[in-house]
Amino acid sequence: MSRPVTEIVSIPLQPGVNVDDADSPAGKVISDTLATLVQQEGYQRAYKGVHVENPSILQLYIDWDSIDAHKKFMSQSYYGPFAKHISAIADGDLNVFHAEFTPHPPTSAVSGTSSPVTEVVGHYFPASLPDSDKSSFESDLNKFVKVLEEKAEGFKGFAGGWIVEEQDHEEVEGKAKLWQSCIGWTSVEAHMAFRKTHAFKDNVYLMRPEMKKATTMHHVRFQEV
Repeated sequence: MSRPVTEIVSIPLQPGVNVDDADSPAGKVISDTLATLVQQEGYQRAYKGVHVENPSILQLYIDWDSIDAHKKFMSQSYYGPFAKHISAIADGDLNVFHAEFTPHPPTSAVSGTSSPVTEVVGHYFPASLPDSDKSSFESDLNKFVKVLEEKAEGFKGFAGGWIVEEQDHEEVEGKAKLWQSCIGWTSVEAHMAFRKTHAFKDNVYLMRPEMKKATTMHHVRFQEV
């Protein structure tokens, strides 16, 4: 049985674009996009937000019943004009891939009503990573989440999962296997404060296994739309 997935879209925005202004041309593009998505079979919900550290990057998370449901939408005759319409606000190529998050939906970690800000962490491994090492990483990560639940003031929720598609990263020779962690916080300040605690310093090794080759991190203030 196919697993539900979250489509992850990163859009580099053109200078001056404000996707939060519903009356602006960019705001209308987002509204039109959502109006089309809600009509698709297998669509569940969507979340949007710009990177806190770089507001010129828009992040969309779109929950689907399965990756096949999204692919079916992409095969429709109207998908080309739909994608071109989104590209009207972009300053470069869109980056699109799919995550198999647990839990699904990842709402507790990426919805502004439950998590005002989301720490998004990318963990890059060699594409040849054995299943045993994947399981080991997941086990250690679950231990770190337990620390968050018990010790981290301002922690609100967690969702994480492997990315379906292999990725490219300059620090990984050849293709990379990517795990994405979404950690909900009350604020960026709460996350930064936790990094200074003994609970973080004593347990962060759980997120830094030897087989991991690179890490990325940014924050997003998501809104469920």
